[in-house]
Parts: sequence; structure tokens; C-alpha cells
Amino acid sequence: MRLKRVVLERLMRYHRFLSQTTASKPIQTITSAQIAEALDIDPTQVRKDFGAIGLVGIGRVGYQVEDVCCAVRTVMGFDKENPAVLIGVGQLGGALLTYPGFEKYGLSITAVFDSDPAKTGRSKAGHTIRSIRSLKPYIRKHDIMLAILCTPVEVSQTIADRLVSVGIKAIWNFTPTDLAVPPDVLVRDEHISLGLSEIAYHLKQ
Repeated sequence: MRLKRVVLERLMRYHRFLSQTTASKPIQTITSAQIAEALDIDPTQVRKDFGAIGLVGIGRVGYQVEDVCCAVRTVMGFDKENPAVLIGVGQLGGALLTYPGFEKYGLSITAVFDSDPAKTGRSKAGHTIRSIRSLKPYIRKHDIMLAILCTPVEVSQTIADRLVSVGIKAIWNFTPTDLAVPPDVLVRDEHISLGLSEIAYHLKQ
């Protein structure tokens, strides 16, 4: 059964909460009511989400925390490596390259690309920046299915078309534009402008 995005997002909330909780105070078990209270979610929903990934609690005991975290990581695919390419080594792309937390989610950036000849051949966070012209051959050779897009908005769709044409199945989109892709390609948008607009609106009130 394919899980809906809202379920995946809740599962990640559970995982993050349990990871943070056990880091400060080791616990063996936890109930759906305790999780629900901490995250302001209905306990029934918590049990349904856990049931969807094969977890069954024990009456008055709850769930083994280690089992929950392991099940979420397995369902999400964190237990296997997902190699990715990053396109666009500007300030944002460069910052993503230095982020140390991707590995625990199974994401490994194996190559970076940029269209600026002045950047080609230079090193950034341990990666040698490659010419955008070598993007398609690299993806084909290494069977890459995930791309992180940090390009200027005016070229983002063109690059996305190239990525799709060589078999990319998921694009993590950091450009402020909506990409047109086939139905079998997932696009996860991280529109910083939308986040900032929500913050600005809240502060205005």
C-alpha cells in the first residue's frame, strides 16, 4: 500500500519526536496517548499510522520506541543509500553541500554541477564542480534517480526536462517555480519565498 504524503509527514514527526526524546532521556516504551499529547494529534490517528506500517501496540504498555524508529526508517527507505546529484552551486546549493545531516536519511550527494565555466573544476565541500554538459552522461552511467535543483529560476524547467529525460524520478526543488514533470516523477518544492511570506503575514497581525 502506498502511503499518502500526510501520513509520511506524520511518521517523520513521530520519528523526530522519539529521536529527540530518547536523546535526552532514554525510554523503552511509549503509548499512543503520550505521543498524541506531545504532538497535538488524536491518539487514534497515531495508532492508525503505526498500523499502516505494521506496528501493533501492547495494551497499557504501548510501543517499543526502538521498533517504531526502525519501522519508520525502513518504510522511508533511510536504511539504503539514495545517491543524488546537485545542480546549481550558488549560495544555497553550496550551503546544502555542507549540511552534515543528509546521510542519516539515506541521501548521498555524489556529484555537483553548474553552468558557470568559472566554477567548473573548483572544489566545494569536498566535491569538484562539474560542467552542466556532463550532467546527463553522469546520471546515465551511475543510474541516479534523485536530483537537487538550486538553479536560477529562468533555467530550472529546462534543467528539469533534462533530468526527466535521463530517468530522474525525484526532484528536490529549491527554485521558486513550479516544475512541469510527468506523473511518475515526484517534485518536492522548498519555496523559501512562501515560508517567508507566511512569517511576514503572521508578524503583521
